[in-house]
Amino acid sequence: MRKLVVFVCMVGLVLSAWSGGKQETEKLVIKIGYGTAGGPIHDAAMELEKRIEAADPKIDIQVFPGGQLGSEGEIVGQLQAGLTDLLPTTTGPLGQHNPIYYVLESPFIFFSESQVDKILDGPVGEKFLKGLESKGLIGIAFWENGFRQITNNIRPIKAPSDLKGIKLRTQQNQLHMKYFNDLGANPTPMAFTEIYNALATKVVDGQENPFSLIATNKFYEVQKYVSKTDHVYSAVPFFVSKIKWDKYPQKTQKLLWDTIAELRLWQRKRGRDLQGQYLAEISKKSEVYILTDSEKSAFQAAATGAYTWAKQQYGTSYESLLTEVLEAVKK
Repeated sequence: MRKLVVFVCMVGLVLSAWSGGKQETEKLVIKIGYGTAGGPIHDAAMELEKRIEAADPKIDIQVFPGGQLGSEGEIVGQLQAGLTDLLPTTTGPLGQHNPIYYVLESPFIFFSESQVDKILDGPVGEKFLKGLESKGLIGIAFWENGFRQITNNIRPIKAPSDLKGIKLRTQQNQLHMKYFNDLGANPTPMAFTEIYNALATKVVDGQENPFSLIATNKFYEVQKYVSKTDHVYSAVPFFVSKIKWDKYPQKTQKLLWDTIAELRLWQRKRGRDLQGQYLAEISKKSEVYILTDSEKSAFQAAATGAYTWAKQQYGTSYESLLTEVLEAVKK
């Protein structure tokens, strides 16, 4: 009997030691998903992984780029359900949850990166970051895709009238489509993955995207003209799942928050530093035209109809925040 008791005790000690060792080696898995396969967002996500894991080896950041977890809209749902942790997303899919995000999809509300930084890093930006708290997403900081530009095979785009008759691939974004339609273009929404072939086979005359995507996807190979219009600034708010957040230890919350917020500056600088390289690459095969602020003002004036339409579609919350942004830009 005594031998049996000793044996049971020894088994218990072994199991206890194994269990304790297992608990010590288990890591907190934090998943980050997003739509782009490369570029500054992906670079910053990899930097996030490096910094967090170096600061706390018990955390395992798992990076899922290029829509591996689904579209941005689908990943929003995953954050709400607590299935995925982190999401740096463009604002296009967010308007259906809160119409204030259509403000950031509006044409020519910003003219420069300095305006963007001043507003989105301030009290107005905080309103956007808090816009989905009731939906289970906590906003931490703004990353970016940068300003969107226009490419085409018909003519350089220097004035609003230059868009007349051009069949332009756009996102499935009613506000963007309304704006380009008002300028006389023929906006044609299609999936991003279809753009290159559509341009090469002349299904569409042109498209609009940030320089980073124009360069890395080599759209310039099949486009004669590239115009730096800066017509829409593509903001990338960074969200965390509230369900997941509430389960993190306090020190993990602080580490994540501080690192993501700090990386907003790293990510923006990296993207902006690469603009020269992107332009140099694009210029090898396309004619690049850079609009002046005066020329951009003509495009902004032409956005009045789109603003009026959006106010009717998206209501007072859109209208009041749009006014606040436009007033803040002037200060």
